[in-house]
Amino acid sequence: LNMAMSGMRDLSIIATPPARRLAVKTFVREYDNLVVREAILREVLRGGQVYYLYNDVENIQKAADRLAELVPEARIAIGHGQMRERELERVMNDFHHQRFNVLVCTTIIETGIDIPTANTIIIERADHFGLAQLHQLRGRVGRSHHQA
Repeated sequence: LNMAMSGMRDLSIIATPPARRLAVKTFVREYDNLVVREAILREVLRGGQVYYLYNDVENIQKAADRLAELVPEARIAIGHGQMRERELERVMNDFHHQRFNVLVCTTIIETGIDIPTANTIIIERADHFGLAQLHQLRGRVGRSHHQA
């Protein structure tokens, strides 16, 4: 950054991921219950965790209930920015310690979250986000040597 600001360098490209990290696979498709169930089960069965991004706080409980019905094998928690700070901290700590394997959440996970076992992110209504925000959200997964 310093080189760019001083004019010594005008462009830097990071062409490779950190050592032992694999490129994140991205799939774009219309919502399909069977695909969502399969993606969540695949991740849970390999010992990983899932972010399920549902960016509507008013209806997030309904989305979590729908997921619980769709994937009864999953342990589901909810996290969003309108929760009391202590409650949100507890949920995030429990998710970090794998007490839950699916976190139904808002864009609160966009920055400052590093959970290496979270290798799948499902973004409902991704068309409501900008490209930069989607890229930032995608960066929440694939933070270990497991395929994301």
